[in-house]
Amino acid sequence: MTATPLAHDGTAMDVRRPDALPCTSTRTGTALILRSGVRNILRCDGGDVVNGIVSFVLSQRRSLRFAAAVLDRARGTLVADAVMLLNGVRCFMSIHPPRCRGGAVTVARLANEQKAIAELMRLAPGQPWTELVFDARPRSVIAAIPDLVRTAATWRQIARISRIVSRRHDAFRAYRVVELLFYYQRYVRLFATHTFQLAVISSHSNPHGIALNLAARRFGVPVVLITHGMPISPIARLDYDLAIMECDASTDVYRRAGCRLGRVVVKSRKRDYVPMAACRSPHAPLVIGIFLSKDPVEDQFVSLVHSLLSHKQVTGILVRPHPVNLWPGLADCLASMEDERLQLSAGGPILDDVSACDFVMAGNSTVHVEAIVAGKPACYVRGLDHAPYDVQSFVRDGLVYELEYAHGFDPTAVAQFYARHEWPNILRRYANVDQDEADLACIVSASVSGLAAVGAN
Repeated sequence: MTATPLAHDGTAMDVRRPDALPCTSTRTGTALILRSGVRNILRCDGGDVVNGIVSFVLSQRRSLRFAAAVLDRARGTLVADAVMLLNGVRCFMSIHPPRCRGGAVTVARLANEQKAIAELMRLAPGQPWTELVFDARPRSVIAAIPDLVRTAATWRQIARISRIVSRRHDAFRAYRVVELLFYYQRYVRLFATHTFQLAVISSHSNPHGIALNLAARRFGVPVVLITHGMPISPIARLDYDLAIMECDASTDVYRRAGCRLGRVVVKSRKRDYVPMAACRSPHAPLVIGIFLSKDPVEDQFVSLVHSLLSHKQVTGILVRPHPVNLWPGLADCLASMEDERLQLSAGGPILDDVSACDFVMAGNSTVHVEAIVAGKPACYVRGLDHAPYDVQSFVRDGLVYELEYAHGFDPTAVAQFYARHEWPNILRRYANVDQDEADLACIVSASVSGLAAVGAN
């Protein structure tokens, strides 16, 4: 007997291959949407950056290594099925239904996503907004139970998908596929009971963001993307009716990935822009900022710090961890060096820390752009995180100076790199420093209003 695809009304879905959901049913459109979603999450999670982060997290936490080992050994068993489904249920029940029944619906889990969407709200103040809140409190969980029960008919099929993905890939990717499917079911239920005019996301690679895009497509609701930082390939091949991008280079990455973009607007950085200083005294004291990615490489970080501390001009080093810091031993590592010049950031606005430094050093991080827009020379440090070399192409494109060896820091050489006559034009590919934000706000507001009118019809 052939089962039907998973639909918004809770009917089941038969999946024989995780990357090719069947389309031989009256709900062909839903099956095609889900097929693209599964393909996208598998593509994103198969990238080198994600694999590096996963390996790093497992190396830092014994409990997670144990859980991963259990899932790998139990793959294809009821134990693994139960773990996967329980996590999916957790995802489903964590989405708190909104009190408002319309407007533009937004979803954001992480701080950088929330910041980006708040920026969009500021640019389009006349648009009504409805936030889907991640809320695991008992009251919210209980409220989600009736909708969860309606999805029970799909659980057996989702368990089958989980087994196939585990067998062909690994438990982590199966875990994420199951999250995607449960988030999708939660969202389509909310779309079925609410009148949303727009769907707004700032995530192009996480299950909750991909799922909202899929649900909006299912109901014909326009989708708006507002990015946070430069995208790292591979990214999900999704459709966006309006894309508010960091820069022209970011737009090119999405298009090369196969995303279909409607109107594209590039964020204004004119307010933050400070021209790079022409020169500085070769003997001036220096404060160096080291801005870490989620997954720092401890040995490389320690080597960099010791090298900078031996530099006679360095009077201070400010270390700022990523907002989602996956290295629990960072504070202890700094304390063990016993040097009063070392300071751990208090975690305030990133531009405050950038402004406090004379030079910024980082690995694969968009803080490089923040620094050079603010007039602070930035140095790319190879191997400072677990991602491949120069994944954002900052070094390749001549945007950011590469510090090839930790002991080779030469402030004069860095200054000469940013004094090149062609560098300002390279910067403009990565930052819109010429357009006023007021002009941008008018464009964004009109675009959002136009899409909302389309979504209301």
